[in-house]
Amino acid sequence: MGESIPFDVAGELSRADRGAYLEQRLFVLSPFNTFWTALLVFIVLIGSFAVAAALSGVPLIADDGFGPSRTARFALIFSLLITTVLGMQRFSRVRERADFMAHAAVLKGGVVDACEVTALTPGSARLARATLIGLAVGAALCWTIITPTQPLQTMATYSWFCAITVLISVLFARGVTLTRGAARDARRNIQDRLVVDLLRVDRLSVIGRSAARTALIWFVISAVICLFFIGGQIDPFTIGLLLGCAAMGVWIFIATMESVRRRIRAAKSAELEHVRAQIDTARNEPGERLQGLLAYEARIQAVHEWPFDQTTLVRVLASAFILTVPWFGQAIVQYLVEHLGPK
Repeated sequence: MGESIPFDVAGELSRADRGAYLEQRLFVLSPFNTFWTALLVFIVLIGSFAVAAALSGVPLIADDGFGPSRTARFALIFSLLITTVLGMQRFSRVRERADFMAHAAVLKGGVVDACEVTALTPGSARLARATLIGLAVGAALCWTIITPTQPLQTMATYSWFCAITVLISVLFARGVTLTRGAARDARRNIQDRLVVDLLRVDRLSVIGRSAARTALIWFVISAVICLFFIGGQIDPFTIGLLLGCAAMGVWIFIATMESVRRRIRAAKSAELEHVRAQIDTARNEPGERLQGLLAYEARIQAVHEWPFDQTTLVRVLASAFILTVPWFGQAIVQYLVEHLGPK
């Protein structure tokens, strides 16, 4: 993982990055790094809301003078959600590129296969169709979820929330397509290109890190969605969105790990059958060959079958539970107190 990408390959990847899907190209063409580009996106989004609010006469500060108004708070959450989606996608791909040589070490095609695995756009993703679906769903949400009533009673703020809702819908539809495309490509690579060296099985932990990063995107988005629960704003749509994001993260990690586990188990089974046949032959032979074969058999049996290290597992569990459970638990408790407590 510490090896650097060959200079000529790095140049090819850089040229290919300029043709990546729009969300990645935003960061590729930006003169700033991931953090500052994401922050700039957030500033632009919340700044556009401030302009819309000023045109509509919608207050940005709550009536008591403490904190943002209800409308401004929702605008902050929507802007943060979009920024999180974009920033986490970029973070995941940057870290994936940092594992370039680790991917090359476990794929039959080496550097050639690693170029495909670490490309910014999954080869099987169909983003045009996802964009159309997102536009349709977003437009439907504008008619059902967002209504031009208080506090969204003015045209400027109503239009801003409609535009942001459509944008979020498109980003989620494209995100699902990208995740599914990456999962399909990963399964194909695991099945056809993965090199399982049972004496160096720890190299396969790069697959675990890759799946964990994709899962992290959805877990962090789940945490941002939990912000909608502040103040008891719980509704079936928000809960469904939260659970859907969390389920997507869990699925991408477990499905990828199970695919690699099956390959490792098959390789272990074949190797154990081979060495046990040699043990049968060596039973009646003099010398130390039998002891060596028995030691090798024990080593193969001890090979762990899950392709991730302890650090990766801790990160996945932490991102799944530490980011989401406290917010969700707080929201549930507040909801129960407000609705089931004494009047």
